[in-house]
Amino acid sequence: MVSELTIQSEVSTPSEQTELINPVKPSTQKRTGEKTKKEALERCRQTFLQVPKIDDRKTMFVNCHTRDRIDEIVRKLEGGKMSVSGLIKNLALHHMEFYGEDIERWRKL
Repeated sequence: MVSELTIQSEVSTPSEQTELINPVKPSTQKRTGEKTKKEALERCRQTFLQVPKIDDRKTMFVNCHTRDRIDEIVRKLEGGKMSVSGLIKNLALHHMEFYGEDIERWRKL
């Protein structure tokens, strides 16, 4: 879910890991039932893990640590059906849709 995402900023030295800026604490329950966990995973799959068609490609760079973490998520949740590029595309589109009005207001400042 969007409330569970954190905003990360790249650090200037490549050897350092990314640092969290304004982390959003997820709303967690002490005891989450299996049905709730499965529903959350299904919402995540429907939102972020649908394999997109990427026709007009451009290169985008992320550091190795970030790419490896994204790759691990993709492998664990989708078992080879999804690519890192596909997940990044889905995340970016969701973010732009969710914050679209804010982005437009900020652009005009």
